[in-house]
Amino acid sequence: MTELKPLIFADLDDTFFQTRRKMNGADAYRQVAVAANGDPRKSSFMTAPQSAVFNWLNATAELIPVTARSGDAFDRVDLPFNSWAILSNGAIIREPGGVIHQPWAAKMRDLLAPLGDTMQAILDAGRSAASAANIDVRSWVVTEDDLATYVVFKLNVVTDDSLAALKDLPLPVTGWTRHFNAETLALIPPGSGKAAATDHLAKMLNPAGNRPTLGFGDSQSDLQFMRLSDILMIPTRSQIATGL
Repeated sequence: MTELKPLIFADLDDTFFQTRRKMNGADAYRQVAVAANGDPRKSSFMTAPQSAVFNWLNATAELIPVTARSGDAFDRVDLPFNSWAILSNGAIIREPGGVIHQPWAAKMRDLLAPLGDTMQAILDAGRSAASAANIDVRSWVVTEDDLATYVVFKLNVVTDDSLAALKDLPLPVTGWTRHFNAETLALIPPGSGKAAATDHLAKMLNPAGNRPTLGFGDSQSDLQFMRLSDILMIPTRSQIATGL
């Protein structure tokens, strides 16, 4: 009997690598992602165990990144992915070789194009609320080919008080996914998201449902796409593990 190659849908940041600040004293084995401005404090590193796990999974399974990173940010990750990729919190799917998967792109354009003004309103409201609460954040609407995909707020100065205030930031959204982890708050429209893109891709790549599937991630919101798999994997210091 031919063995079926497993499918692994895996988050990236804080799963396979992280910034130095989050390494809890572990040695940085190698740098794998450069910040857009080149700031080493915002660049990402693997530990030796993380590198070994990545190499093992990439060699023995079909490893598909499922990430909030935009296309530009994903292209700054120096890891040898060779299959599909889910980017921008599910708004973009790339085929092997890097071309955009057009059926999903058309679906997302129909969904997201009418929401540009709504995302700008969320951004403006969040900036006003952050200013009123004295939270130092940078914030923007993540875009792909001029298409607004989701809204993000990221702390510039991380303290216990600022983390709590960011998590509870009042925003005019109903039904949107509110992803909060570490110093980042993201607002993702209904119908989009990592789970929707993972479901689409899993049905394409595993139509009979007989390939073993694994979901790998660190945050509570990652559970939405991870639960579509047969087996879940989590880092021991992750948001999910802390909540167990």
